[in-house]
Amino acid sequence: MGKFTSKTDGARTVSPDGYDLYSILVTLSNGNIADIKGLVNEIEIIESLQQSSIQVIMRLYDGTNFLENSHLMGGEKVNIKIRRTANTDEPFYESRDQFDVEVYIAAITGHNNPKPGLQAYNLECISEHAMISNTKGLNRSFNGIIGQLVNNIFVNDLGLQPGIDFETENISDSTDQIKGIYPNLTPLEALTWLTRNASNDGTPYFLYETIQEGLQFKSYNDMIKEPLYRSYNDATFYQSTPNTSAHYAELQKKILNLSSDLNRSIYDSIGNGSYTSRLHTVDIGTKKYKQTQFVYNNTYKVDKNIPFSKNIQLDNKKITEFTTNKEYFVSLNSKAFSKDMNYHKPATNSLLQKQSYYNNLSFMGLDIEIYGDFQICVGSKVGVIIPKPDKGEASGRKVTDKYIGGSYIVTSLSHLFSPTDYRCSVGLQKDSVGFDIDSDIELGKDNSKKGSNKTKRPRNVNNRRRKGIRR
Repeated sequence: MGKFTSKTDGARTVSPDGYDLYSILVTLSNGNIADIKGLVNEIEIIESLQQSSIQVIMRLYDGTNFLENSHLMGGEKVNIKIRRTANTDEPFYESRDQFDVEVYIAAITGHNNPKPGLQAYNLECISEHAMISNTKGLNRSFNGIIGQLVNNIFVNDLGLQPGIDFETENISDSTDQIKGIYPNLTPLEALTWLTRNASNDGTPYFLYETIQEGLQFKSYNDMIKEPLYRSYNDATFYQSTPNTSAHYAELQKKILNLSSDLNRSIYDSIGNGSYTSRLHTVDIGTKKYKQTQFVYNNTYKVDKNIPFSKNIQLDNKKITEFTTNKEYFVSLNSKAFSKDMNYHKPATNSLLQKQSYYNNLSFMGLDIEIYGDFQICVGSKVGVIIPKPDKGEASGRKVTDKYIGGSYIVTSLSHLFSPTDYRCSVGLQKDSVGFDIDSDIELGKDNSKKGSNKTKRPRNVNNRRRKGIRR
């Protein structure tokens, strides 16, 4: 990537798809450092709510036999520095965007020879804590609040430093107290294991990493309480003058491509317990059996309104009246410890509601492509503004689609740096809609004149005859 367009006017980047690749340094096994900036053709940095490490994929076009000469085998450290000075109204030092990414080569893949004398391959990299995690197995006892147990694994087992590798405020408080033994799990597996039973006011937790703020253990409750990061629109025309800060701001909000499978399936939602479910627990210590029924009452939603109609009925029942569509079974042992602190204990109070929140997050999804953004990250809440396809303009203002549009959570994110530009592919999901589904529906209404109860008689009914048929 020795040749690329930085798209600057000499001081600032005039478009958010511009960037400057400062360096890509690889620390080899003998301690020597090699700058491979000139060999890298493309960089993709991936974040996901479902991944506990960022992933970096670099595509190299190697005409120098670097692969053999460097003795590259995996495990080498890679430092990537990318810079940009945004064309905004902010002071120069505040408009500085940057990535300083440190990862380790986990795999070398995708080798081929595009032409004689040139080989191409991928370096797939992950964060250091993910590499360290694979070297350890935890089989010690634990006792305490889940949030503190998570912090202990971060610091003591993964070697992460508070304020440097992660922010302590990104470990959401979980007051569930448990006791037990880690069953020979890697640190990241143990964190995922703890995440299963952690809850914050009935909402689930996610373990994920972002480029800007490191590893996070955050509840869904805390995510949706965050202010809207930015609203993106599908506008056709620009309103501002090119190469100005106003134009730069417009480009930052522009949706370049939008697609979706929607994944709107009431069939799946009923079956997976999004709206109703039942929990069966058996306490082997006291020999007591208990049933707990859940009915949708999700307080924390991305948008304002529930994702189903209260009027839809199946088998003469409303969607929230089913009792056996999804059932869970949990074994308890209140006699295991002096206090009832068994690992599964928190599940009795939060499992059904957590699963409802988690499943409803798949209510609807969008995939959008935007210009490069150094600040956006998974877990952020964003807005999507889409004009209605049959309206465009009405009463001097745009009429927006509240079904597809609205508020979403960023669940996956790909920063793609190519030789020509920088773009982000953003996966969005939401658990609700921006309008009342049971509000008045216009389609299918009787359009006959009000006040008239007469049925209009068809013309010449008595004179109609089929050809060839005589009466």
